[in-house]
Amino acid sequence: MLKVAILGCGRWGSNHLKVLSKLREENLVSKITVVDISHKARQEAELADAVSDTMSGVDADLVIIATPSQYHAEQAKSLIAAGHHVLVEKPLGCCESDAAQVLASAREFGRIVAVGLLLRFHPAVELANRMLSKGSLGRLEGIRFIRRSTREAPERENVIEALGIHAIDLICHFMGESEPNAVNSEGDETESRIALEFPHGIEAIIDVSWNASVERRTVTLLGSKANFRFDLGIHNSAILEINGEEEILDCDSSNTPLEAEIRHIINVVNSHNEGTGLQTVPDSGAALRGVRWTQRAMDALPIPRPH
Repeated sequence: MLKVAILGCGRWGSNHLKVLSKLREENLVSKITVVDISHKARQEAELADAVSDTMSGVDADLVIIATPSQYHAEQAKSLIAAGHHVLVEKPLGCCESDAAQVLASAREFGRIVAVGLLLRFHPAVELANRMLSKGSLGRLEGIRFIRRSTREAPERENVIEALGIHAIDLICHFMGESEPNAVNSEGDETESRIALEFPHGIEAIIDVSWNASVERRTVTLLGSKANFRFDLGIHNSAILEINGEEEILDCDSSNTPLEAEIRHIINVVNSHNEGTGLQTVPDSGAALRGVRWTQRAMDALPIPRPH
């Protein structure tokens, strides 16, 4: 069983804590330590076995980094050097060179580093990949990703880096892990549309925003034979559309993407300890690609000009 620490137990770190407490009941996790400089966050971490305001002296095999993104790379490198495996919430770094340094540190110290691009673990994604592989959708002609959140825009956080990075990674995954040819963006830091152009004329459109009046989170694959659509908030089914007729398809699992992701990283760390070498999902190349194209999408936003 693994000892796990959560570094940063705000909104998302608290979700990690809930999942880990469930896995503790299954004897996959032996101890959960919450590490946060906030006294309030430590007080509210009632599901944890221990709390601390610093990583100093914390005994953990795996550390989940759920702090603000500007700290991810430095904290990951420090924890890896101290002997911990790490799951870093996206992004791995604020630029590609920072992310590459984290991956190099993992190689140097023989530790596992995983990135929290959890939509790959959505049950409907596995179903979509199976249908693509079987040719059930025909030729993939386009992808649409909509993630409009009713949450207020966080301070100093670009919606492309916060929400768009998940879309970019997932779309490249559906495209056989290929890279786009080009990216175009419009909007601003709170509401953006991103267009990714892939070989053979395939275009993916991403709409992400904060402060939406209605929550929307859908992914649609447009094929020459059929379309495949699923809601990111629904984990047990998806919709297949053929000639205007819709059919509800059941997924093989109903686990949340976060639970599936955490189960995966626990398996990877156990595999590492046993010497069998299970690979992380996404792999390091995809992790770097996500940072690279997210940065390009942000750089492609129009430069605000004073009125």
